[in-house]
Formats: sequence, C-alpha cells, structure tokens
Amino acid sequence: MNSCPERATRTTTRPRPASAPGAHRVPRGRAAADKAASGKAAGKGTDRRGRRAAYEDAHLDGLFTYCLSIMCEHDTATAALGEALALARRQHDRGRRPAAPGQSRAWLYALARWTCLRRLAVQREAGGAAEPRAAGTAGAEAQLRRRELAALAWPEAAGTSPEQREALELAVRHQLSPAEVALVLRLSVDAARALLTSGACEVERTRASLAAVETGGCPTVASLAGEDRLMLLRPGLRRELVRHVDGCAVCRRAAQRAMAGVTWPGTAPGEARLAVVAAPRSAVHAALLVVERARAQYTPRFDRSGFPLTEKDRAARRDRLRSRAVTTTVVATVLAAPALALWAAYRGAPVTGEASGQDASASEDDRGLGTAGGDDYAYENTGRWEDSAELDADGGREPAGEATRETQEREPVDASPEADPQSPSPPAASDGGSGGGTRPARPGRLTVDAMSTGTGTEITLTASGGAPVRWSAVWSAEWLWLSATSGTLQPGESVTLVVTVDRAREPSGPWQGRITIEPAGATVTIEGHGRQSPEPTPTPPPPTEEPTPEPTEPPATDPAPSDPPPAEPT
Repeated sequence: MNSCPERATRTTTRPRPASAPGAHRVPRGRAAADKAASGKAAGKGTDRRGRRAAYEDAHLDGLFTYCLSIMCEHDTATAALGEALALARRQHDRGRRPAAPGQSRAWLYALARWTCLRRLAVQREAGGAAEPRAAGTAGAEAQLRRRELAALAWPEAAGTSPEQREALELAVRHQLSPAEVALVLRLSVDAARALLTSGACEVERTRASLAAVETGGCPTVASLAGEDRLMLLRPGLRRELVRHVDGCAVCRRAAQRAMAGVTWPGTAPGEARLAVVAAPRSAVHAALLVVERARAQYTPRFDRSGFPLTEKDRAARRDRLRSRAVTTTVVATVLAAPALALWAAYRGAPVTGEASGQDASASEDDRGLGTAGGDDYAYENTGRWEDSAELDADGGREPAGEATRETQEREPVDASPEADPQSPSPPAASDGGSGGGTRPARPGRLTVDAMSTGTGTEITLTASGGAPVRWSAVWSAEWLWLSATSGTLQPGESVTLVVTVDRAREPSGPWQGRITIEPAGATVTIEGHGRQSPEPTPTPPPPTEEPTPEPTEPPATDPAPSDPPPAEPT
C-alpha cells in the first residue's frame, strides 16, 4: 500500500516531458484514490438522504395528524406539512439539526407547529378566511375527511385549556415524553410536567362524569346528556355535568367505581390511545416540491439547539434586551454620578489658568453706558473697552482689584438708548432693505478663555459679531508679565496672551494675582507659590535670673545689759 505514494514521489521528482506519450495521463494510484473519494462522497450523500427520508417517513402520519388538529382542514394541513419537511431538509443539509439523536422527533414537531402558527397568523391578517378547498373534495372524499376530523375528537379533554389540550395531544396521541413536549412547546421540563398533570386531572374528572352518564342511574344526568353524547364536547355542558356529579351521591359513587383503578390523580390519560390519521403521502410530497422550488421561502429564527423560535419567544427576547439595556443605562448613570459631580466641581472651581466667572462678552457700543462720576449705576465704569490705565473723573487710577470685584459682581445691563436718557444714542447704520428703516449695527463680542501650560498661562481672546473689538489687559501683581497689553481684533480673529511669572520679584509663600480683560470684564485669577526665604536661626533667649530677695532689717531689740561705765571723778 506504500508503493503508490513512493511511485508518485518518484514521478514528481523526475517529471516527464510534455511531448512524451502518456504525459497527460493521471497516475493509476491517484485515479483510484479520486474514484474512491467520489464514491465515498456519493455514498455519504445517498446515506444522508436515505436517513433523512427514513426518519421523515417514520413520523409522517403523526406530523400530518398534528397539523390537521391545528389547521382543522386537510389541504392547509398538507401544505403546512410540506413546508415543514422542506425546512427540515434544508436545515439537515446545512448541518443545523439538533445533535442529540433523541431530539429529532421533537424537532420535526416543532417545525410543523411553527409552520402551522405562521399560516394561521397569515389567515388572521387576511381577514380570517381559510384557503379555498379543491374542487374534487365532494362526495366520498368529503365524507372521508369528515370521518378523519371526527376521529380527532377527544370528549374527555373538553374541560382543558388550549395549552393543556396541546400538551396532552402531544403526550397521549403522539406518545411524546415530557422532555420532548417541553422542547416542542418551548417550555421547561418542570413547566411541561405541571401542564400535563393539571390537564390530566381535568380529563379524569370528565372521564368519571362520563362513567356516571353510562350507568344511567340518575335522571338529571340523562336529561343533561340527552341521546347525543357528542353534546358533551361543549365546555358549558361539561361544566354542568361535573358540578352535578360532585354534588349527587349516586353519580359520585358511580364515578368512584369507574376511577377505582387509577393509582394517582393525573396518571389515567397516559394509558389511553388516540387515533392517528394516515398522511396522504403523494400530496405531501407534491407540497414539499412546491416549497423547494419556490423563490421565496419562509425561515424562522432558531435557538442554539436548532429549534425554531416563535413570535412569543422573540417578543420575550426583545423585552429582555430592552430591560437589560435600561438596567445597563441606570447602572452606568449611578456609577458615573460621582465622576460627573467631581468634574462639575472641578469645572466650577477657579484653578490656575481658568477664568473665575463665565464667558463674558462686550461691545464697543457699551461705552455709552459708563459715565464717570454718575450715580445712576453702582458700577458705571466697568465693562469699558478703553485702556484701564485711563484716569477716571476724579483724576485717579482705578484700582485693579476693585475693578475685578465689580466686574464679577455686576449683572449684565442692556446696552440700549433707554438705559440712560442723558447719554448720547449710538450711531445707527442704515439697513439696505426696502422699508427704509434704520437699525444699529451688530456689536462686537469678545470671548476670553484661559489655559494653564508648562511654561505659564495662555489667555485666548476671540472676537465675534459685526464690529471690531479693542481690548486691553490690566494686571494687579507686579511680578506678572503679559506678552501684549492691548490691541484690536476683527470679527473672527483671535490672539493668545502668554502670562509669565518673574521669579525674582514674586513674593515668598502662596500668592494670587488677577488679570482683567476689557471690554469683556473677565478676570483671570492666577495662583502660585514663591520660594520660601531662609528662616533665621532662632537665638535662645538669655537665661532669666531669679530675683534676689532684698535683705530685710531685723526688728529692733533691746541692747543687752553691759557693765556701767566708770564713774568720773568729781
């Protein structure tokens, strides 16, 4: 078996000329390998189609009965089953069917259920009209179809809900396990078991009531049932019958005797066998071919296990995603609240290089507002575009610090002629309109922005509006230096002022300086810290001498007795 690869290797290392006879032939070993591979692929495809047709045919009658119980009409049930089989083949060929072998039957029933529900939704949107029947469904064929529909009747399940009835149909008529029922109905296994148990209890109550009717010992039951036992299919009659059996002693004993063999409530329906209708295989195959040859084919959305998702599942998934998005937004807001508060506090604080107030703007027309020495306004000389070094009405220079405080505290005033009756009105510019009216020209505005850099502080002045703006800058600290102190900006122009600190003149310790920009009235506060001067060495104080108490004279005492002096001679 190893000779073929070796021969192929020798042929590859020593190629034959193209003109040599037999150069176009494929080596015998390679041809045999290609033929075997193609045969294996064909055999695999044949086996796959054979297995697909085998498991489809094994459940074809049950699938048709299930579609017929949902659609309640043979032609629509056949078309729905053909669409479900075409969808199953398409998913099977793509390798997207469930991997677990025990889920194949439940998968086919789930596809059939999806196609039936889709067609019922289309009928409801169209006005509730069912598809027209074929012309040849009269006579014997119509009677056969009526008998098949009657075979699907289950009088004992008349008191169940639609969800319980569908679960019981899958478990009793089609012999699906609770796990398979859960897969078909898109439920958990526990929910499917609970649904089956509750439905089985209702079936047992109806079965016990029917047993009481069969005995015929109670005239009330006979009057309720009548001669036609199919009338018990009505939920109202079933409810009256069950209520009577619960209250009548005779009927209750008959029902107890009928249900004596039931070991536990909810286990009796599993022992029954319901009829299954044979599928019209030729009609189903024709419907399958019609769907496969159609250009537009309906395909559901599948979950990870390969089962189709119903519209209810998709709506629930959208609700979960929406609630998840809302929860994520709330969590992000809660987490970002401290950061936003810190950012807002940082933006509101007057740090180095940032203006302490909001963006201010002024125009050259505002100069009519300030009248030196006037008493109409508390701060009449603020917001002027003239140089701050100009003398005021009293002949003195306006203090920089006081001007800054006034600029920060002053409220904006409307620069209109009515603000001061004695002030001259600003010149009016003619409007080129047809009305002939005049209106003042659009004033200029000055915007101030400050930013701290590694070498100092940069103050950017930007002019806007319809007129040039003359600006000036005044600072209150002698150790600050500006690259420019005044100028004129056209609308749209900007200039950047660089503020540096003279380290030789700055005071020691923390300091603060203010730069006022006119006519915007904005104040930029700059803070810094100078070099500390060396502190003198403390000299210890001289030792303090304790005061010496002054000597006190002893109190006077009588002199001691002495010898008398000698007597003088007389």
